[in-house]
Formats: sequence, structure tokens, C-alpha cells
Amino acid sequence: GDEHPEVASTLNKIGNLYCERGNYDAALKVYQEGLKVEQSVLARGHPNIIVTLTNIAQLHWHKSDHTAALWHYREALSIQQEFLGKYHPEVAKTLGNIGLLNYKRGHYQCALFIYKEAFLIYRSLYGDNHLDVAATLNSIGLVLFKQGVYDVALRSFMQSLRIRQQLLGEGHCDVAIAMYNIATAYYESGDEDEAMKFYRETLRVEKAALGDHHKDVALTLKHIGQVHQQRGELVEALDCFQQELDIERRIHGSNSIRVAKIMNRIGNFYLQRGESSKAMEQFSEALRIYKGSDQNVADLEISGFTLYGMSLIHPECAGAA
Repeated sequence: GDEHPEVASTLNKIGNLYCERGNYDAALKVYQEGLKVEQSVLARGHPNIIVTLTNIAQLHWHKSDHTAALWHYREALSIQQEFLGKYHPEVAKTLGNIGLLNYKRGHYQCALFIYKEAFLIYRSLYGDNHLDVAATLNSIGLVLFKQGVYDVALRSFMQSLRIRQQLLGEGHCDVAIAMYNIATAYYESGDEDEAMKFYRETLRVEKAALGDHHKDVALTLKHIGQVHQQRGELVEALDCFQQELDIERRIHGSNSIRVAKIMNRIGNFYLQRGESSKAMEQFSEALRIYKGSDQNVADLEISGFTLYGMSLIHPECAGAA
């Protein structure tokens, strides 16, 4: 009959295949069928029910149905706490998912509370030096950063960095992530010297771990350029922006919207320096890319900024007020 553990198992395998193919609606429907069977034939605390609830939660999240995602995560958490106890790594993992969902929704205070719960569980299970402890400290730091509490965020990021350096070595990309977060917190708090120090260290680790032409390298170069620009070091800033542009072209091609956005930024940079012909060159190329692409609303707005930049160079190009 339909109500048999093997039926549920097969449904979940079909759901997994749909997920791998990117057919999330079909996967969700099959997982929900599987859950009904599991709930009728398995004990409430059976691990398969928790796995299916988590799969359904993740699919709802992917579809931006955050309310349904949260309900299924909380249902999984309730079962885990009841049958595994409150201090279990799977409980902490589910708390981390709930924390991240709240973070993405902008519910920072709720996310912070939940991340701290997960942190206490991981620390009680593993002690201070464990990668799950480091990851949760990083998550806590990100929430505090969003709340504008940069000094406390820095403490969390620093703790996370120390653990990762100790366990992974200096040249790991997770070490680079921690350094990048520290640099950004320093930058937002107005400490450009410390920001530059950590951005440069991030860049060194990223290049060693990921190669010279990785998107993370491009992002760090952008931020180093912004610090240079803030300091009035315009030649150095432009060099960083050009390196960023070269990497993005290599990754996404010359007609990418990402490339156009960087060219638009470089155009504004030239405009501020009074180099109008170079600015026009950048704006014109950026505009060509925007016009030749499928633009969304945000990109149309940026295209408008590009036209505005061009109108500052040649006022006769400006539209009617």
C-alpha cells in the first residue's frame, strides 16, 4: 500500500532528483507526500521525519516563502529537542538555519538570540576551538555589524579568525572571509588604516587560496580601491578598480552588467578628477552594455545614472527637466 516506509523513502529519493535538476516545485510536492507517509508510519522522533522537514523548509526558503520555511524548521527543531536533547549538534545546526533565515529577513534581534543559543550548544559540546564555534561567532558578528554595533562585531570576527587560523592554517579561504569581515567592520567604523591592513591581508590569502582571477579577489580589490579613494590616493584607487574590471571581464565576459557597473563607477571616478574624455569613454561603454542586455529595474536605474554622468560632461545631452 501507499503507507509504507519504503514508499516514503522512494518519494524522498525522487524529491532529491527533482532538486538536483532544479525542479523545486515538483520536489516540494513529492517531499510533502513523503512527509505524510512518514508521519503515519514512523515514530515522531524518527530521523527521516526531521530530514524531510528540513528539506521542505529549504525549498520554501528557496521559493522565498519564509513563513513556511520557518514553520518547518521550527517543527524539526521541536522534534530534535524532544528526542535528542537540547545540547546536540543537530539542534545547534537547525538553530543556525533559523538564525540565518531571520538574518536574511532583517529580523536581527531574533537572529542574534538564536545564534547565541547555537553558540552555547557548540561551545558546551566542543569547547572554544572548533570550526562550528568559529562559524557561529562569524554569524553573530554579521548580525551585530548589520545593527551598527561595530566594536562588538569586531570582537566576534576576531575570535572567529583566531579559531580558523589555529585549525585551518593561515592560507585557507575561510580565514580570508573572517579577515574580510574584520576589514569591513573597521572601514564602516571609520578606521581606514586597520581596514586597509586587513583588506590587504585578505587579498594575499585569497590569491594564494583561490588564484588571481576569482570573484572574491575582485570584490576585495574594489574595497581596497575605495579605501584609497577615501584617502585621496587616486592613482592607487584607479589601479585597484581596473584590476577588478579585468577580473570581472575574464569571469563574466565584456558585455556583463557587472562589468558595466564597474565601468560606471570608474567613469564617476574620472569625472570627479575632471578627466571628462576618459569618463565619457567609460560611460559610453557602460551604456552600450546596458542597452544590449535584459535589464531589470535596478539596472535601468544605474543606466540612468550613466546618462546623468554623460550629461554632466556634455550638458546638451541632458534630458528635459
